[in-house]
Amino acid sequence: MKKMTETRREAILAVAKAVFEEVGFEHATMSEISTRMGGSKATLYRYFESKEALFQELLRRSANEHSGSLFALLDRCAPSLEARASEALAVLEKGEDVAATLQEFGEQLLKTFHTPQRLIAWRMVIAAAADSAVGRMFYENGPAKGLEHVQRYFERVMQAGHLRAADARVAAAQFRALVEAEVAELGLFNVRPTLSDEEIRAVVVRAVDVFMRAYAPASGARSRRAAPTLPAR
Repeated sequence: MKKMTETRREAILAVAKAVFEEVGFEHATMSEISTRMGGSKATLYRYFESKEALFQELLRRSANEHSGSLFALLDRCAPSLEARASEALAVLEKGEDVAATLQEFGEQLLKTFHTPQRLIAWRMVIAAAADSAVGRMFYENGPAKGLEHVQRYFERVMQAGHLRAADARVAAAQFRALVEAEVAELGLFNVRPTLSDEEIRAVVVRAVDVFMRAYAPASGARSRRAAPTLPAR
């Protein structure tokens, strides 16, 4: 009996996740979820007291399952995300050429997270973050952990003299902001939810150029050719 109850609970979570992804957190309803389950709302409420409780459980699971990844999102139906996020972070362990490393890292980030599915998840998380407990849980288990990993990289290259000495955590936050600057709002507002590899490369070239100019050691940063700007189609 317990196994059947747990199976039912897992089925509810799977259906709820699909509904949230299709219509967003705000427009999802317990009625729609119960209809797709083929049961009554009363049965659904025996497992979860509200839509918020359902979403919080999905978010909690996502945060726990991807606690070692950047920006852990609702990704139970796409297990490749954790591997791709880990792959992006692994780039930071390569070589001493900081600009080349950051270029590869930035491209991996955008290829992994600037996708329609990831952007849908971001929108749902932002909506649910009106509950500060959910927002804090998401931040601490996702963005904050990713930031710490990048911070450690910058601490290492600063100590080696490849970048000027500075607050490594601030540098990590600023690099992420530069990578996202041209495309984050285009994605969130569904103007450009997908980017070509060429566009991603051009965006990151510009981000790395600005970052290296700001953080280069006293001898100066290498000159980098500017890429054409990204049009908003």
